[in-house]
Amino acid sequence: MNKAEAEKIEKAAKAACFDAMFEVHRQARKYNTTVVCEIDGVTIEKQPLSDEELARRQSRIRKLNKKR
Repeated sequence: MNKAEAEKIEKAAKAACFDAMFEVHRQARKYNTTVVCEIDGVTIEKQPLSDEELARRQSRIRKLNKKR
């Protein structure tokens, strides 16, 4: 596999993760439930974010990834 192919696969994987995150939060809002995640081994329960807030967070993540 060459570098261009690897980068294409990595880009598709990141896009799929962002899509999944939107869908998890949408479903949590739809069913009026919380989102549970684990950060550094600690389980955290929080209210689902709006699509606008998710878009802002994902934008920041993408900018951070470009700097690396």
